[in-house]
Amino acid sequence: MQPTEVTALILAGGRATRLGGVDKRELVVEGQTIFARQLAALAPYVAEVVVSAPRPVPGHRTVADPEPGLGPLGGVAAGLTACTTPWLLVLAGDMPHIGRPLIARMCARGDDECDAVGLRCGGLPEPLCTLLRADVWRPRVAARIAARRLKASALLTEEGARVAWIEEAELRSIDPELRALHNVNTPSDL
Repeated sequence: MQPTEVTALILAGGRATRLGGVDKRELVVEGQTIFARQLAALAPYVAEVVVSAPRPVPGHRTVADPEPGLGPLGGVAAGLTACTTPWLLVLAGDMPHIGRPLIARMCARGDDECDAVGLRCGGLPEPLCTLLRADVWRPRVAARIAARRLKASALLTEEGARVAWIEEAELRSIDPELRALHNVNTPSDL
């Protein structure tokens, strides 16, 4: 898949209550902000980076949830609405170790035979690091929101979608410690 076919969505709309309400995008990990680290990893693979956040993010198109209280699914809905490419790569804004090898692998899996590329560890999906075919997921996410089925972890498993799964063994072949999937939620996570 070519970069012109992919828009990235960084979900940065959380309240970060366990971190005192700080903007996780601005947290510094190994000398760079999480946001800068993510932008560097995404750059070769996407046409645009859109940010789902409560305030504008300078230099990037910023989108807001369609209504308050929807959690990550609201950000995904906003990203799908804003997406102008066939694919939307969704990434949680608190994953500082996302790397090019994983993004490249995900983009390589997206094809006409699937509706999404998902990651699974221990049999459980990682819903906030996924690649979605935008035209398939716009109505599905809207229907989930209308039905108040807001659990993001069920997104790829409850919709009858054709998912190309990247399983844990394959993930470990490019990221042995699965650092890419590490989230920063508390001060000790830093």
